[in-house]
Amino acid sequence: EIMTNNYGGDAKKSKEALIKRIVAVEGDEVQVKYGKLYVNGNKQNEPFTAEDAAYDFGPVTVPPGDVLVLGDNRNHSLDGHIWGFLPRENVIGRAVFIYWPPWRIGNEGMF
Repeated sequence: EIMTNNYGGDAKKSKEALIKRIVAVEGDEVQVKYGKLYVNGNKQNEPFTAEDAAYDFGPVTVPPGDVLVLGDNRNHSLDGHIWGFLPRENVIGRAVFIYWPPWRIGNEGMF
């Protein structure tokens, strides 16, 4: 999904659109442990991540009206494991095409 968020202290950066995955919606319990993502106690299959997370997170429950977003490059991503939940109204679109890296060009497996 494509989303905006007010993060950090830099007003210019807070207006940037970021592409992150919505990994959990309101009411979901989320945890990252031993490098893997668990939603409602179920380990998620995430072949698109660059590497296992080098951090633990949660467990937390996503509040009403919010989502939790994580980047595919988990260890180098400014995302929900750092700044928390994102209001659903900040989701502004959906990614429909991959253009980087070149060997993944297209939209196979996105929907």
